[in-house]
Amino acid sequence: MRIGGHLPSKDPLAAADRLGLDVVQLHVSSPRTWQAPRPRVDADDLAASGRVVAVHAPYLCNPASADPQVRARSAVLLQQTIDVAATVGAGGVVVHAGQAGAHGSVADGVARWIELLPRLHGTVPLWIENTASGQASVGRHLDGIAALFDAVRSCASSLRIGACLDTAHAFAADAAAARDPGGWVERFVAVTGGVDLVHVNDSAAPAGSGRDRHANLGAGVMSLSTIAEMVAAADAPAAVLETPGYDDRRTQDAEILRYLADVGGRPRPAHHDRVRSTAPA
Repeated sequence: MRIGGHLPSKDPLAAADRLGLDVVQLHVSSPRTWQAPRPRVDADDLAASGRVVAVHAPYLCNPASADPQVRARSAVLLQQTIDVAATVGAGGVVVHAGQAGAHGSVADGVARWIELLPRLHGTVPLWIENTASGQASVGRHLDGIAALFDAVRSCASSLRIGACLDTAHAFAADAAAARDPGGWVERFVAVTGGVDLVHVNDSAAPAGSGRDRHANLGAGVMSLSTIAEMVAAADAPAAVLETPGYDDRRTQDAEILRYLADVGGRPRPAHHDRVRSTAPA
């Protein structure tokens, strides 16, 4: 499994080298606006490196939204992101599954996804990510995720669809993921058809709280064994850290993740539990 991180869009390969990471995930436009991505001057270098595992779509994109304008803008921005992702050789474009809103249902959100997908095209797959929170959230619970991927399989779209699993999102979304982390992820794999990318994050929010709060590995409320079981069950070709902080924290997180990936869900020596107390505050 290749290990990477979500890195600043400016010179991400240099940042990856500095942190000892194999691959990178990046934004190609502002993650919190509708601004269209611009062509990257380093596109050829990024593509030649083969290290751009994913481009993350802006967080405003919500194909499940009850607002027609939001859905229309989401379709345009997703297509623009897919196009730029192709120029940097990205393995996929990650997008949150979205939510249908206070007066909507998961079924409404799924129907809106199926309405939007045929408008998208390209050679880079779209990887739908599970989410921790939201009103009528399509990607929070396994039944909604299953309904979405069942519908996607029968959708008349030329775009390849895959799945991205976020460990912190799963934990905070559903208390069942804390009780049986490996089993929960195995069911996620079964309903999605497999995990293309795993976002490895600890959670600062309690299990089942419906709050999206990432933490450094060993510094949140998830045990390292819970994270290890999720990563092992996902069996993804690559993992990306989206944890807080800068070089020292990311380097430590990468070291922990490499260890967890090596041991999988197997028991680990007791001294590794101490990572929780020695992680930087």
